Amino acid sequence: MTAAPAHAFDVVEAGQPVVTGEPSRVGPPWNHRSTINIPGTETDIAFGGYVKLDMLYDFDYNLGKATDPYAVMDPSNRTDGRSDFTAYESRLNFRTHTMTDYGRLTTYFEGHFIPDGKFNLRHAYGELNGFLAGRTWTNFMSFVGGTRTLALGDPKGYAFERQAQLRYTQPVGAGNLSFSVEDPDTVIARDDAGDANGLGTGYGIADGESQLPDLTVRYEYKRLFALSGVARKLSTNNITNTVDDETTGYGVQAQFNLPFTPMTSLHGSATYGEGIGNYMGNPGNTGHRNAPDVYVNDNNELEAIETRAFGVSLNHNWTDDWFSSVGFSRLEQDLPDRYVSHFETIDYAFANVIWDVTQRLAVGLEYQNADVEQINGNSDDASRLQASAIFQF
Repeated sequence: MTAAPAHAFDVVEAGQPVVTGEPSRVGPPWNHRSTINIPGTETDIAFGGYVKLDMLYDFDYNLGKATDPYAVMDPSNRTDGRSDFTAYESRLNFRTHTMTDYGRLTTYFEGHFIPDGKFNLRHAYGELNGFLAGRTWTNFMSFVGGTRTLALGDPKGYAFERQAQLRYTQPVGAGNLSFSVEDPDTVIARDDAGDANGLGTGYGIADGESQLPDLTVRYEYKRLFALSGVARKLSTNNITNTVDDETTGYGVQAQFNLPFTPMTSLHGSATYGEGIGNYMGNPGNTGHRNAPDVYVNDNNELEAIETRAFGVSLNHNWTDDWFSSVGFSRLEQDLPDRYVSHFETIDYAFANVIWDVTQRLAVGLEYQNADVEQINGNSDDASRLQASAIFQF
């Protein structure tokens, strides 16, 4: 079930100010809540979240509690058909707004139970006068080109990551310009992290060590267009490993929202870069295997991995209460032939229909398909049917 009903809320970025007693405008529209003033103070508080049931049927591969196309690369995930019910995506959040001598101070905290049923941190930040400090969406990404899906997160092919960061946002005309320094993480491609040589081919082992924070910039105009960039310093640590090298990484992304009619719009995103795999819809990059930033070449030097990605979706509100979206995205990375177990391309397609029964209850049905081609030439695809119900509070 998607995280955003089709009702005509204004869409407001996280951290925007509120007025006491008015709905809290922190996060996307489905997150808006009435605030409560603490008597005798200048502080408003609000609690929110949702309970979500996902009913999943996998036709070919077990794609996990939250749809994970990378699961197609693991033969142990194959299935002849599998049903799974989960409420792990259920979410809790808490926010405050306090009037100070320096302006309105906002704090926000949110967690959910993905991936293991334990309460895991999603967001934790504070904001004052355009400065944001804490953990939230990377400034490199935008929601302008995204769409409403039942699967958690944007499809592969969109930048999608949460980072600890320090950010400053300044209004520029009808849009916003933001800069950030963010937590870096050099993810190094490995075929066998347990091998004595790290790559299984005689190359020295390499462990990531980031010397400098990532730098990002983004301009967003009226939630119709967004352009962003990131610059990175990617390096290794020779204290515990045998490879000592560094290289640079960079990325650019453009997103758009093109309204055809008041009820129909085309959304899209395009991303290109080198050394930005860890930004591409892969929080944590578990195991250093899925979308790495760099690899070690024949000379024991780091080389940034070229990444290309795009996504498009057609969105239509049939009525005020019924919504549908259909979309396709692709994520590509260039690695040498010896990294046979890594993916070369991931294609992801989906189609859904969602009924907003009330402003706090929605149900929906979504078909998802992931097609993964590995560097060794293996190609497999997996389909999933997902039915969801979300109760917001």
